Formats: sequence, C-alpha cells, structure tokens
Amino acid sequence: MNLDACRAKKKVQQLGDNPNVFDVTYNGAHSCRMFLTIPSLFLTARRISKDMPQTTMPASTSYSEWLSSGTPAKYIDSIPTARLAAPEDGGHHPMMDNVGDYLVSAIRTQQIVSAIRSQQIYVVNGDEFSPQVEGTVELLESILASKSEKYVDASLRHFFMMNNWRYLEVTNNRMELDGMFGDVWLQRNREKVQQKLELYKRDSWDKVLEFLKLDVIDDSMEINIATDLMKENLNLFNMQFKETIRVQCTWSVHDEKLREEIIESLKNTLLPAYGTFIGKFQDFLKSNAYKYIEYGMFDIQDVLDSLFLGNKKYR
Repeated sequence: MNLDACRAKKKVQQLGDNPNVFDVTYNGAHSCRMFLTIPSLFLTARRISKDMPQTTMPASTSYSEWLSSGTPAKYIDSIPTARLAAPEDGGHHPMMDNVGDYLVSAIRTQQIVSAIRSQQIYVVNGDEFSPQVEGTVELLESILASKSEKYVDASLRHFFMMNNWRYLEVTNNRMELDGMFGDVWLQRNREKVQQKLELYKRDSWDKVLEFLKLDVIDDSMEINIATDLMKENLNLFNMQFKETIRVQCTWSVHDEKLREEIIESLKNTLLPAYGTFIGKFQDFLKSNAYKYIEYGMFDIQDVLDSLFLGNKKYR
C-alpha cells in the first residue's frame, strides 16, 4: 500500500524522557480506509505505553508471553458479569455477551499498536489471528470449566459448556468474524459441542436407557419371571424418565438450533430402545400390557419437545 496516497498525516512524538510513551495524532481524513481488509480503529490523540494495563499486546512481546502475563485474564475478569456464578438453568454465562467484543478489541488493538510503532499500516487476514484467538479461547474455556464445577449434576456441567461453545459460534456468525476465527476454529468448536452433547447424554440418559435393556431377559427364563422383570423395569423407566424430564425442562438453551439438535439426538437414542422394549413387553402381556404402559411413542416425542425451555415445572 502506498502510504503517500493517504491524506491523513500521522504525528508520533515521545513524551518526556520515557522512550516507551508517545503522543500519536492524525490530522486530516483517512483516504486509505477503503483499502484495508478489516475495519480499523483510528486512534485520536492519546498516550500509548508498553506498560498500559489493557488488552494491547506490545509489538515486541510474543503471544505466549502476553498470555502468560495474565493480561487477557485480567481483562476478562474486569467484565462485570464475569464474577457471576454459572446460571442455575445451565444456559450460557452472562459474560459471553461481551466475549465477542473482547476478542475483536484485543486482537485489533494489538495490530493497531504494532502498526503505530512500526509506522506502517498493518493489513492482515484471518489466519494471522489464529494463535491469539486460540489462546484466548483456551483461557476462556478454563474459566468456564471452573464455573461449571458449581453444578452437582455432572450432566449439567456438560450442558453448560455445550451452551457456551455454541453461543460463541453464534456470536462469531452474528459479528461476521469468520475471517478472524477461521474454518479450523469453527470445526474444532463444533466438535467440542458434539463431545459435550455425548457426555451430557451419557451422564443423564444412560441411566434411563438402562431399564430398557432386554439382554436381562433369557429365553430359558420362565414367562412369569420374565414378565415380572419387565414390569419392574418399565415402572423404573417411567419414574426415571419422569424425574429427568422434571429437572431438565427447567434448563435453558439460548440457540434454538442447538435445542433442536439436542432433542433430535435424544429421540434418535431413546425412541428405538423404547419401541423395542414395548414391543417385547406386548408380546409377553398381550392386551394386558396397556395397563402398565404410561407413555406411547408419540407421548415420548411430545415430552422431549418440551425440554430446555426454562419452564418452572413439568406438568
């Protein structure tokens, strides 16, 4: 880029005897803005110091040094909502509302300061931000994981983390940050969401599915014993299913698409197992089976569709 083509004139002047503190001023309109690949934050007259306690990463400092210095952690901790506990309903943490702005501010400010000190206009693409984004998101993950420990229910911890990772992806799309986060990050983030979904199902729904297993029914078993065992298991399933729904209908998912994905995954896991069990149960009890069946297949679907709406109670 030809800097002479820009009408704005930059003046950098050292303040006092401190070689690390400058006054930076721009006079005139920036005719070069249209050539930048990302929106720039043109600074008005202000002091810039290597010792400033902000998100800026000094040009002479590596990202690992900047991260280990605690600057990003201090900035995240300075967000008022960052001190709040994880929400009772397992929804995304309130501080996530500010995370997108934080990442943009931290990374772009770093590039601007680097440009000022080198007296160049620094044009970058999304890939060059990858280490900064990755490191800061890893820091964010550790903070969220720590907050998730408040939940006694292990499945709610996974649910909470899943909510936050999807919220970050939604923020990425809303703020059109694809060039900054990149496809690699997006793919990794979606894998994290999927992993947390599977862990949530394991810790929450495996205990429900346990009562639908038919391998406990032996062909050599007397029919009366097998029938009584299936009656008991169906009764236990009904109680465990009802209790799980009662609890999880109070949980919340911010992103409707994620809510639909979770419910669809539950249906794909639960309905085939329940249908097979009920079919076998009807083979044993014939018409008497309906006296013990509390939920039909459509009932199960309808109940699952009521999940994660933050309802006060399940009816």
